[in-house]
Amino acid sequence: MTLQRRGLLLAASAIPLSGAARAQAFPTRPVRMIVPFPPGGVVDLIARMITTPLSEVLGQPIVVETRPGAGATIGTAAAATAMPDGHTILFTSAALASAPATMPQLSYDAMRDFAPLSLLGDVPLILTASPHLGVDNMAGLVAAARARPGAISFATPGNGTPIHLAMELLQQQAGIRLLHVPYRASPVPDVLAGRVDLHMDSGPGAVLRGRQGQVKLIGIATPRRIASLPDLPAIAETVQGYTSTTWFAFFAPARVPAPALATLSNALIAVTSQPALRARLAELGMEVQATGPEVLAQLLRTDTERFGAIARAVATRIE
Repeated sequence: MTLQRRGLLLAASAIPLSGAARAQAFPTRPVRMIVPFPPGGVVDLIARMITTPLSEVLGQPIVVETRPGAGATIGTAAAATAMPDGHTILFTSAALASAPATMPQLSYDAMRDFAPLSLLGDVPLILTASPHLGVDNMAGLVAAARARPGAISFATPGNGTPIHLAMELLQQQAGIRLLHVPYRASPVPDVLAGRVDLHMDSGPGAVLRGRQGQVKLIGIATPRRIASLPDLPAIAETVQGYTSTTWFAFFAPARVPAPALATLSNALIAVTSQPALRARLAELGMEVQATGPEVLAQLLRTDTERFGAIARAVATRIE
């Protein structure tokens, strides 16, 4: 066989191999990250902190699409019905687990319609108060609420959200009655304007607004004070046993091919394990865990059960 003929045969044999490699390449175009919360909010902020390093790992742009409303269920439903090719991911909170507790007619089933990718981490909840309320700490709030039952209002991003259930649990354990004001999207603007009194905010959002003097930080909903916020009392110091957290995580629509799921999961874990990003998130009071799909799947199951139990326990309060 001549050298020329041997070269032609080798070249021909390489064509189907390179074609197969191209067919298996992923991702092949920009990846859409659906955030079912308002633009400019803390979830949107964290998503955009992740997009640049994630784009570098995946080799494609990451496009954030905020789809707020209905306690995060509008954007979540859009993600559930997206093309299952791996080019759409959902970045959400524990709202994925809490929504079924009070919204039995959801168009999606979280455990059936989503494939877990990676848990970003736990997020403490912090009870914040409008400066107009004139309350500086948890003991003062409990006293004021008992003196004026139903007069102090609290805002949530909607019925059935983790924030809502956390506040219902707080009322039950503290023996107080507050006025629930549900919003279709973020209630933060009205909290800052003093139109509502209280908001159980995610740690990162509360810390940012507290540092800017927009709200007063009343207490953190962890069992004890945390190292990154040592001067902020735990709510449990006044309301014994009270605790409530949320989490942020990444999911893909169900039926995405396993190789694409693995690529996305590995990329997300690699990015969220970077020390610089972890340090930035820790400054906002977030404990990054960066664990894979198995841990996230178990968390989704257990929290769906936990939120369901809370909703049943406070059913007489939920509107």
